[in-house]
Amino acid sequence: MTVSDDQIRDLVNQSCLYLDDANWPDYLSLYTKKFTYRILCYSPELRKDMVWMEQDRNGMTNLVSNLENHITRQGRFMHQVHIAAIDQKENFAETISPFLVVYTELDGITTIFAAGRYIDVIDNTAHKPLISNRKVVLDTRDLGSGSHFPI
Repeated sequence: MTVSDDQIRDLVNQSCLYLDDANWPDYLSLYTKKFTYRILCYSPELRKDMVWMEQDRNGMTNLVSNLENHITRQGRFMHQVHIAAIDQKENFAETISPFLVVYTELDGITTIFAAGRYIDVIDNTAHKPLISNRKVVLDTRDLGSGSHFPI
């Protein structure tokens, strides 16, 4: 199935809106059944990538279903994303999307939480495009406490 670049942009943008709202069921519905999700950050001291999170569907489902049992930040996250590149292939597309995540505390103070890029592989073989692989490559190396959420 061929999907348009606009459908791919909508998919990536929708994933961020669901993250903002902590709408985990709908967020996970944007992924294929066999997706992989990784958060990486390059360490200049180690001279290699650090893997901060690596999950498949079962792991991610378990993670988000247990978030209410963890100490979490009480404010609100908001993702700002720009889909900078879409490379359409026969059955999939690859995207690169720089992003910022801002965090607003309950008292209204807003700070930048994280900066990085999503590198997504979009599966175009189903009735709608779905994310089959998301690699979150962070520039930010200190997320502080309560950072066990998908970014």
